[in-house]
Amino acid sequence: MNSSKRTALTVLCILLLVRLAAMAWIPLNDTTEARYAEIARKMLETGNWVTLWHDYGIPFWAKPPLSTWASALSMTLFGVNELAARLPSLILSLLTIWLAQTLSWRRQDDDSAMIVALVLGGGVLFFATAGTVMTDSALMFSVALIQVAFWHALTRPGRLWGYLFFVGIGIGMLAKGPVAVVLTAMPIGLWVIARGAWRPIWLRLPWISGTLLAIAIAAPWYVLAEQRTPGFLHYFIMGEHFGRFLDSGWKGDRYGFAHATPRGMIWPYTFAALLPWSLPAVAWLVRHFRSRVARDTDGWLLYLGLWSVMTLLFFTLSGNIIWPYSMPMLPGFALLFAELRRRHAPGAPYRGLAVAGLFSAAIGLVAIVGFAAFPGKIGRTQKPLIEAWRTLSPTPQSQLLFWDSRREFSAEFYTGGRAKTTTDPARALALLQDGQIDYIALPQDKYATLPPAVQAAFREAGRFNNPGETFLLLQKNRH
Repeated sequence: MNSSKRTALTVLCILLLVRLAAMAWIPLNDTTEARYAEIARKMLETGNWVTLWHDYGIPFWAKPPLSTWASALSMTLFGVNELAARLPSLILSLLTIWLAQTLSWRRQDDDSAMIVALVLGGGVLFFATAGTVMTDSALMFSVALIQVAFWHALTRPGRLWGYLFFVGIGIGMLAKGPVAVVLTAMPIGLWVIARGAWRPIWLRLPWISGTLLAIAIAAPWYVLAEQRTPGFLHYFIMGEHFGRFLDSGWKGDRYGFAHATPRGMIWPYTFAALLPWSLPAVAWLVRHFRSRVARDTDGWLLYLGLWSVMTLLFFTLSGNIIWPYSMPMLPGFALLFAELRRRHAPGAPYRGLAVAGLFSAAIGLVAIVGFAAFPGKIGRTQKPLIEAWRTLSPTPQSQLLFWDSRREFSAEFYTGGRAKTTTDPARALALLQDGQIDYIALPQDKYATLPPAVQAAFREAGRFNNPGETFLLLQKNRH
């Protein structure tokens, strides 16, 4: 093993160890990650593996179940905690690296395969989301499986990869829905048109049996979900896929708000997401891509280029995007980066690239130290408050009311569903009269908005910081 590979393996091990440490020590933060973790915890608690629950009795129609299933299963095996909830995302991310490397080993060489792993594992966005409770890692994996399987199916003997292509479609429908099909149909379709490869794809892919396989994987859940909570399909297809995509001011979001952004923001988001690889990649693309594609006899560079850019072009049209939306293109970019570097400097050492991969590990270490040294100053989590609440020895029936306009999903997760959020005086008084509430948490500046009867019945038990605000923990007076 040469020195470049040894350095690369060392960096990859460091990246993995830092990511595992962050998964175990950084608390769940509101809103996104804590929300998905709590939905998975509710699935485990209720034993309902069909309907995702935003709250007890309120279905969550915004996403399919694959990520929730994985987190709930992990928590079944390893207990209800942050690491268990996050572990499936890390596993899917590692599988994505392996999938990309299977292409690199076959089409490039061992050094390129190592660079693919470094570019993926050491990229800011990939590192941040590998081990984060959200749906995007599952989407990235399913897109990678479809794209990798398609190329293998065209270039390798046997039918396995052809069937895995359709398995990827079925998984993608369970990971994030039809968008998984769209994000792969665009680059693959354009590549087939540009190459005139209609006959090979017809002969090499099992279209009839494969389509039936994809339907068998995904359709049962969609049918059951609509039967259990009618209206799901209309909201999920028309709202989440058309309303959210086309309307930057979409008012139909049942679970929060639309992420209104200027169209085209996906490009600066992606430039930041690809750090530290953005600058060399842009330089190589400008200098070499056009001439290399002209000599691209089998369409390999064109395939990687379309995989890398079509996700960005697609989301350029949307006025509602968030930073993880570029994730499906990351494996294609890593393969393209490795291929351009191989052609730009064949046989050159890549120890410098390996060391650059420590950039993301350094960010991870800073985050771990920051959460440990400055609790309440970084992120937004109610874990310290909940730990203090537990020291007050609440009875098993005691519930914790958050008097806040923002759902505190981290509090729900860490209390096992015993935290409730409202700013409705009537509901607060009703819960108090029913004897369900023994503790209240609220931002300090909202104390005056509590009903006077509630203020009189509670006393302060502690104060806790969140970025930009202080939370009070109130305990019911004992008579």
